[in-house]
Amino acid sequence: MKIKEIINLVYIDDDRDEAISSYLEDIYRNDKYEVRYQEVEFEVNKGYEGLLDSPEVASANVILIDSRLFENDSVKCKGKFSGEEFRMILRKVFPFIEVLVISQNGENNDFDIIPKYRSGSSETSKEYYERVLKSKIDESIKRVITFRNISKKLESNKGIEKFLIEKTVDSLNGINDYEDLSKEDIDKLIIAFQSME
Repeated sequence: MKIKEIINLVYIDDDRDEAISSYLEDIYRNDKYEVRYQEVEFEVNKGYEGLLDSPEVASANVILIDSRLFENDSVKCKGKFSGEEFRMILRKVFPFIEVLVISQNGENNDFDIIPKYRSGSSETSKEYYERVLKSKIDESIKRVITFRNISKKLESNKGIEKFLIEKTVDSLNGINDYEDLSKEDIDKLIIAFQSME
């Protein structure tokens, strides 16, 4: 019997959504892979740096993050940003982590946002997430596995500089020193993204 590859699935929110959490922990399954689920509470006082420093985030393969990490717009904190902005920042630091953004404000195709379940519909939250979210997570896992397969091929390629291969494979495995990316660089990314909205 072949051992299933491990996929780390992480849900990030400042105010945990019980329906999402319950679906991811109790219902969601992928027959091909062993999916390990964790939750990370976004702490406003730590900003994006707290997430980038989180071992759960660094070791994640797929992240589901709330679009609106701040329930109160008047909250003043360092590094205030949305789930969409986090996805963009994370691409720079950990380019092989798949990020799905979910929002109670409904679907937004411009930013590839998945709408949260709304009570009062004809289906339960678990049925809704099985219909809407499962395929998105499965697609993300497929991309992660594709990168893993490419990295194995890359490691055996003797024509590519070893340092470049190591940096690429380390990034795929959640090992990345983002010291090359300064706080100012990340803040500029956030401001640029906010100006597009």
